[in-house]
Parts: sequence; C-alpha cells; structure tokens
Amino acid sequence: MKVPRKLGELLVENGILTESQLLEALDAQKRERKFLGEIIVQLGYVTKEKLDSALALQYGSKLGEILITKGFIGFEQLQAAMDEQKNSQKSLGEILIDKGFVSEADLMEGLAKQYNMPFIRLVDYDIKPEAISKVPLDALKKYCVFPINIEDNMLVVATANPEDFIAESDLRFLSGMYIKFVLASKSELLSYLD
Repeated sequence: MKVPRKLGELLVENGILTESQLLEALDAQKRERKFLGEIIVQLGYVTKEKLDSALALQYGSKLGEILITKGFIGFEQLQAAMDEQKNSQKSLGEILIDKGFVSEADLMEGLAKQYNMPFIRLVDYDIKPEAISKVPLDALKKYCVFPINIEDNMLVVATANPEDFIAESDLRFLSGMYIKFVLASKSELLSYLD
C-alpha cells in the first residue's frame, strides 16, 4: 500500500497553505487534539472542499482529487470507496458508482480530465462501419470496447477503461492499426455490443 505523504507538507508544496499558517495550525493541533485538516478549516485557511481535494491527493487518488474538486464527492466517500477497493477486483470508479456516490456521467467527466481524453456519447457520434469491421465482435465484447472511426491509420476506439493496455495491445494486433482510445460510458458500450 502507498504510504500517504504528510498533509501539511502537501498543502504548503501546492501553495494552499503558507509555512507560517502550517506552523500555527500545528501549534493549535497540540493544544486542541484535533485532526490537522479540521484545524486548518477551523482557522479559515482553506475550505472543506479544498482540504478534501488535498486529502485525495495525499492518498494518491488523482481521480478522487478530480471528483472532489468538481464537487461530485467528499473525501469521506472517496475513503470509503478506497477501503472497499482493497478487497475488491472492481475499479475505484465502479465502486463509487455502485455505492451511489457518483453517476456514471460524473465518473466519465472525471476520467476524461484525468486522462486528458475526449468523452463521447456513442448515440451522438457518426460511427463508421469500416471501423467496426476491423475487429471481431467477440474481442469487442471481451474488452467492452467499440471502434467508431479511422483517423490517420489509427483506429479510434471507445472504452470505459483507458488503462486497459492488454485490450489496446490485442486490438492493435487484431486490426493491424494503432489504437486511439476515447471515453464512453460502460452502459452505453454494453448496449452497442448486444
């Protein structure tokens, strides 16, 4: 497991807190026996939302940081999902959706920002039949992906999992083309693959 970095250092490093504010908060923490984050908010140095975002960063969750910054979830929800993920094969995003903390659209917006990748709705996209014919249907179903276009000898493929490097490798082999992923919701992909 990744060891979290110290919150105070992280806040100063990212320009959220000055060193003198951190020292004052640490002094207050010794007197009041509260969490540092609680004291920093209490002193008015940061908002609860900004603190939650920093906590997500502290625990190494870029997606969590993005979802918190956008106001979709709070740190407590992220922490509950991360705790559940330790004993699960599911992705953090799937757990956040299953728990009802975020909608699929909110998750896709967060992933699009995290991976700097366009998010598309297949229903609004002019899908090219020649793209679909490049990969066998069983492979598309296996990886839950859907080819939508061919651009500059690259097969543009909609996916809900931009980190599926095995899918990318297999699709490249099967199509004989480089693969460019774009994001689409899993529910929409499944409806196109049925």
